[in-house]
Amino acid sequence: MKTRLSLLLLALPFTVLWLPAAPAASTPATVTKEGDLVVLLLKPEAEQRLRLKVVPVERRAIPASRLFAGEVVVPLSGPGGGLAPVLGGTLEEVLRLADLQAAADGRMLQAQVQIEAAHIALERAQKMLKAEAGSVRTVDEAKAALAFAEATLTAAKAQRQILGSPVGQAGGAKRAWLRVAIYSGEAALLDAKSNVSFRALTATGNGQSAGPVAGPPTANAAANTVDWYYELPADSTLRAGERVAVEITTPDSKVERLVVPFSAVLHDIHGGQWVYEQTAPHTYTRRRVQVARLAGSDAVLTSGPPVGAKIVTDGSAELFGTEFMTGK
Repeated sequence: MKTRLSLLLLALPFTVLWLPAAPAASTPATVTKEGDLVVLLLKPEAEQRLRLKVVPVERRAIPASRLFAGEVVVPLSGPGGGLAPVLGGTLEEVLRLADLQAAADGRMLQAQVQIEAAHIALERAQKMLKAEAGSVRTVDEAKAALAFAEATLTAAKAQRQILGSPVGQAGGAKRAWLRVAIYSGEAALLDAKSNVSFRALTATGNGQSAGPVAGPPTANAAANTVDWYYELPADSTLRAGERVAVEITTPDSKVERLVVPFSAVLHDIHGGQWVYEQTAPHTYTRRRVQVARLAGSDAVLTSGPPVGAKIVTDGSAELFGTEFMTGK
């Protein structure tokens, strides 16, 4: 009896394996792996729902450029004047400049009072000399005091002019510049006279253009950088202290590079960059790419699919989710 019960228990697990499986649900896509390539085969109705859009990989002449970080600053000089300081977004910088401007205004007022007093003293000395109650020496000393006060006022005005418009009271249209720190060893490789393209750090579309302007000759000796300045468009909404990405072209001629829309590039959790290539009707293969930089709304590739390969733009994120089962 014990022997028959033991045989029955041993046979039980194997009988479960022979139970008929439930019918599998119909899936809109089939994921297969061929070597290192992942291939998605979509059903026509699924492809229609995703509204996929494909564009060919192009090889275009792209101006060579380098990417830098820029800071929005407010110039305090008048148009055409590049010696006055510029303000960033820190409160300490604003307060320090306001203190210097107040001190310079005080020196101007003091010099003006000295001039008025010197005029009074000179008139009194001249009247006394005319009435034969004074001396020529007294008149000469009064003239010297007046000249000294006028020279003091001239110097005070020059010092105040260097400090620019009063902080927070700049008249006229709002002006803003970009301050870009350039490594001094790289400055000779860039075109300092051409316009630059800039965009906010979170923007992915076409950037705006800014032209070079003569700013104060500032630099950072510790970082071995020099500052280049560019004037923002009048309709710019950027505020002082904001950071932007700035593309500065090089004097070299344009170079031929592979180009795809940046919206086609996907990033995995490890930082890898991918695109989906349409290799056959309803068939899409994930390809690895390496983006060198952005050129407007396009991604310039260091490596990727060949010219003419059809790359998915609209719907690429949905394909990524279908492959990894993260979509809806």
